[in-house]
Amino acid sequence: MTRKPAIEDIALDLFASEGFEGASLGRIADEVGIRKPSIYAHFRSKEELFLSVFEQALRRKKRALFRFVGERRSDPFDDVLRGLAERLMDDYEQDAETRFLLRMSYFPPSSLHDRVMDLVNPFFEQGERGLTRLLRRPGSAERLYPDGAREAALAYLTILDGVLAEAIYSSRANAARRFEAVWPVYCRGVLRPVRPDKPIHTQGE
Repeated sequence: MTRKPAIEDIALDLFASEGFEGASLGRIADEVGIRKPSIYAHFRSKEELFLSVFEQALRRKKRALFRFVGERRSDPFDDVLRGLAERLMDDYEQDAETRFLLRMSYFPPSSLHDRVMDLVNPFFEQGERGLTRLLRRPGSAERLYPDGAREAALAYLTILDGVLAEAIYSSRANAARRFEAVWPVYCRGVLRPVRPDKPIHTQGE
């Protein structure tokens, strides 16, 4: 029975809590219950282990987020986007894998910066395309200013970037406070004003 999944699971937890530098191979081996040289049967280096764990975690997170949005396709898009931000803030607070992904995306190991970004940038580009498609759907596009889907998607991702950075630097509570402050401003900026179906007549007209 291979110990590779156990090594990856323990490595993820330690990378999330201790960072790349703090999570030594010796500590990982101790937590798994093996000797350090046994890790080299599966990974040539700590860097290779880190990249394997990061890539798998990113793949799982992408599936989870697309599933989250897909299950809410019939909801108003602003409810979906609000729910997605709240989901990510909750995940950062409660889930070691999300903490690992976000921290390493913002602060990758210096020796692996380019290789991490080569994984992260396509993830965000795919997210931008997916959000733009969501906002161009019938029922969503009509609520936006003309040709505003891509701009609304980019603006949302910019808000999400700042909110998640606040969660990393400070706390989930402060991130939520900032999100609550900016969310109405975002909605006013991308949504057309609601107009009544019928004109309002004053008494005596």
